[in-house]
Order: sequence, then structure tokens, then C-alpha cells
Amino acid sequence: MKFSFNKKDILEVLAKIQGITGRKTNLKITSDILIKAVESKITITANDLETVFTGTYEAQVDTPGLLSINSKKFFEIIREYPNENISINEVENRWVEIGSGDSVYHIVSSDYENFPETPVIENVNFIQIAAKDLKKMVAVSSVVGYLSDEKRTYVLGSLIEKAVVDGEEVLRIVSTDSRRLHCFDAPFTGDLDLGSSRVIIPKKGLVELGKFIDSDIETINVGAKDNHFVSQRANESIMIKLLEGDYPDYRLVMNFQDMIPIEVDRAMFLTLMKRVSILTSEDYKSVIFNFTENSLTVTITNPEIGESKEQLMVGFSGEEIKSAFNPRYFMDALNLFEDEIVTLNIKDSKSPCIVKSMKNNNLICVIMSIHLS
Repeated sequence: MKFSFNKKDILEVLAKIQGITGRKTNLKITSDILIKAVESKITITANDLETVFTGTYEAQVDTPGLLSINSKKFFEIIREYPNENISINEVENRWVEIGSGDSVYHIVSSDYENFPETPVIENVNFIQIAAKDLKKMVAVSSVVGYLSDEKRTYVLGSLIEKAVVDGEEVLRIVSTDSRRLHCFDAPFTGDLDLGSSRVIIPKKGLVELGKFIDSDIETINVGAKDNHFVSQRANESIMIKLLEGDYPDYRLVMNFQDMIPIEVDRAMFLTLMKRVSILTSEDYKSVIFNFTENSLTVTITNPEIGESKEQLMVGFSGEEIKSAFNPRYFMDALNLFEDEIVTLNIKDSKSPCIVKSMKNNNLICVIMSIHLS
């Protein structure tokens, strides 16, 4: 096997797939990438048994073949290599020569026959979604993380389903960790077929997908088939194995119709949340929200560090509402909006706070209240 390529053609993709090849699995070879050289192209595959990336790029192929090589070391060598044109030559006993002239590396490859098999998924019924909307979906989902020992399917993954809003079909993503919930709707074109009414996609797979979404392009093809979510554009595709399990009825916590809408300046409120979160700690994560006539007072008392009190003028009227929330959840939510003004929707001391735009309901962030002792 012998081929050469231009450094700029694959360096970026090698950097992006490090999240896939860097994940620990039961198979050591998943830390490799599989390179297939044929005719005038090379195809690079990364597979961690749950997320599979494939991309095809221009190359000069002298001898076709297959090669399985450590992803991290290959990336680091290519990144630091002094020349733009780089040759790869498989010699004997699986040794691979990288480069030529004054700068040459020799590293051992793996047996490519042990590389995980790439799923063959054909005839996917793709829909088209704006790249910026898909990138937003990933951001809305991935900001709601989980702990390393998490076992609940609906926390490990995000729900994707088709919903109808104002008579129009939208692609909806829902992400929760049981303490907060994010929901985002995006328009699409095409006939959406999820195989069932809804699917659950691993959040870690969505994070990897997000690295390959270029907002400069217009649309990306996405679809679901054979227990995989598939994203495809131009010469690259990503397949994410779906999770099996049930997703709770999230709509129960999204009803803001009977809540009190309170308009706030998003940037000002975000800055306030950042200030009060300074005094939070692992044992004291919450702050007190006290809504009174035309005022919101936010306080925190942390015996380990100190206390703080902030006051903000808001358009609130009615009975006093006093509740506790995690300010970092508000920071995550507010960073997802672009509006200058957002509304905080609240009902009583035990209800969640729902953050949404004044203009539309395509992005809704629900933050559960914390019991006041």
C-alpha cells in the first residue's frame, strides 16, 4: 500500500475524529483509524462501536490497500510534519513509513481485519435540515450532560421526534438530566421516517456529530434506519447507534400557559447569574429567587464561603414567589438564546421556571426548582 496526500486536505478531519478514537472501549483497535486507498482517493473510517465516521478525500494512490493505524499518533505526526505533501508507504510486517527525505517516521500498524465492521445502511430516507439548525440542536442537547455512572437511557440520550407546531412539521430534540430540560424545534424538508414515532440518540454521539457541522453550508441530510441515526453531507457521513428504551412524557413540564411571564434583559440576567454562581460549591449549588412587586432578589448563603445578594427590577406583580434554583442551569440556558429579551415563566414556589423567547416557542428551557428547607 502506497499513497500520498496534501496535509491540508485531511488534517482538520483527523483532529475532529480524536473524540471518537479516543473513547475507551472493549476493543483496543477502536483507537485506530482505517484508511482505504483506491484509485485517486482515500477513505478514512473511525469507529468506537457506537459512532462511525467515514470521509473520502483526494489522494495520489500508487498501490491500493487497507491500513489500520493509531489515530492519535498518526494525527500528531501529520500535524507536525514540516512538508505539505506527505507520503504513506506500508513496508513489511505491518510497519508504515510516513514521510520522505529528511523527515521520516516508522510506526507499526494493526491488523486491519480486526477493525470493527462498518454498518452498511442503504436507502436511507433523508430529510434536509439547515446546518445552523442542526448545530443548534446539538448545542441544545449536549449542554445537558450526565455523570460517568449514569445508567438512565433518557439521560444518556436525547429524544428526536417529529412534532407538529402551528400546522407545520418540525424536527424536535429534547434533552434532560431530570433537573432541567431543553427542547428545540427546527423546520425541515422531505419525508421524515424515523422507523418509529421517536428515537433516542446518545448525547456523546451528538457531540461528535457537532464537530462536523459546518454552519457555512446550507443544508445537511439526516435520517434514521436500521437502529442508526445517519448524517450525510458531500464526502462525509456519521452513523450513530440509537439507544433502546423509553422516554418520559416531557410535555408535562413544558406547559407555560398558566404561568406568569416575566420579561428580563438576557445579557443582564446572565451576568447576574454568573456573579451569584461564584459563591456556589459542590454542597451548596442553589440560590434563592424572591419575586416581589416589580422586583427579583437573588440571594445565596454558603457557610463554606460567604453570602451575596443581587436585586433586579422586573415586571412582576402578584403574590410573592420564593424558590431555589441552580444558577448554572440558567447560564447554560441563556447562552442558547440570541434574543435581547427573554421571559422567565413561573407559577409558584414549587413550579419549574421556563425560559423562552418572546418571539416564538422553538426553544424552551425548563429548570426545575430545588426544595427550600
